[in-house]
Amino acid sequence: MSVALLLLSDGRFPAGGYAHSGGLEEAVEEGLVGHEVPRFLRDRLAAVSGPECTLALAAARGARAGDLTALAELDAEAEARLPSPPLRAASRRLGAQLLRTASTVWPESTLIGAYRRQSETTPRPVAFGVVAAAAGLDDRPAAAAYLYEEATLITAAAVRLLPLDAAETARWLIAAEPLLDALAAAAVAFAGAAADLPSSFAPALELRSLTHSAREGRLFAT
Repeated sequence: MSVALLLLSDGRFPAGGYAHSGGLEEAVEEGLVGHEVPRFLRDRLAAVSGPECTLALAAARGARAGDLTALAELDAEAEARLPSPPLRAASRRLGAQLLRTASTVWPESTLIGAYRRQSETTPRPVAFGVVAAAAGLDDRPAAAAYLYEEATLITAAAVRLLPLDAAETARWLIAAEPLLDALAAAAVAFAGAAADLPSSFAPALELRSLTHSAREGRLFAT
C-alpha cells in the first residue's frame, strides 16, 4: 500500500481543493438539482478531468527525467488549454498551494524545488505531476489519485450546496469507477508530444466561471 497515494487522494491533504466546487456551485445557481449531480460528475470527468490527468502524467514523466524544459512546455500548454481567466488563476493558486505543501511533506525532493523556482504559473495538473513523481508514484496510481480527487471535489461540494445525503454521494463515486478506470488507462497510454495533448472542452463551465467569479456570497472559489 502506498501512503503517498492515499495522501494525495485524501480530501484532507492541504492542497486547497476543499475551497472549489469544479463549477458545481454556479450550475446549482442556474437550476441544477440533486439527482442531476451524477451526470454533472460524469460529464466533467470526461470533458475536463481526463485531459488534465493526461497532462499531469506527462508532467510526472518529465519530472522523473529531470527535464525542466519539458515542464516549462507543459506549463505553457496547460495555460493555453484553459481560456477562462478565473479558472486559469484558480489552477495557478491550486498548483502553488500543492507545491508548498508537498515541499514540506517531501523536503528531500529536488524535483519540487527545481520546478517551483522555474515556473511562473504552476498550473495544477503540471504541479500535481511533479509532486506525484516526487512522491514516487508510477503513472497508474498517479492517474488514480488525480481523477479520484477530481471526483470527490464534486461530491464533497454537492453535500454543501444541495440537500443530499453524504452516503448517496459516496455511492455516486462507486458508480463512476468504470469511467475513472477508463480515463486513467487512456491517460497512461498517451505517449505523444506536449503539443498533442488532449484538450478539455467544457464551454458551459468556462462561461459559468466568468459569472461565478463576480458573484457575491459564493461558497466556493470556482
